[in-house]
Amino acid sequence: MAALLTLLMYIIHVALRLKETVRDQPKTDARMHIGQYGVGIIYYIVTPLAVVADAYCVPGWTMPPVWAALAGIALYIYASVHQWRCHHILYRLRSRAMVRQSIEHKYVVPDGDLFSLVSCPHFLCEIVIYVSIWTAAGFQATTLVWTICWTVVNLGITARETQQWYRQKFGPEYPQGRKALVPYVW
Repeated sequence: MAALLTLLMYIIHVALRLKETVRDQPKTDARMHIGQYGVGIIYYIVTPLAVVADAYCVPGWTMPPVWAALAGIALYIYASVHQWRCHHILYRLRSRAMVRQSIEHKYVVPDGDLFSLVSCPHFLCEIVIYVSIWTAAGFQATTLVWTICWTVVNLGITARETQQWYRQKFGPEYPQGRKALVPYVW
């Protein structure tokens, strides 16, 4: 049952990302490197298979305590809602920039929701989503620990680079107290 809950949460998360990618994001000329695309496809296929294998092949998996399942689900909903909000803030900025592009080439500092705390709140929420899935599994899924580590490293590097770009692009206009990924810390 823990594997089923974990898998369901993961599938919902992937389906939401797919919906945003296909339907919500404004269309641009930006292209993803084929290597990144390949890694993403492999990641989203292998992760749920590894979680299922972990649940059924590693001895000792049990039903998670009710508190862990409920805490994981609550954290998952919180992070998913905030990630959705932050993505839509970025989508609106991109849409406005595309309209404005014929007049002036100007980027805008994102603000609202968790952008008041960090430069990449959608990355922070992605990490929290994976932690919430692991929590709902009763902290049993070794595969999810590795998934969380991969996500923290990958998005941590990207958040640092994004923070540097924002500071270079906007200079003193950019909120100086805003951290890259972890509120009040980094």
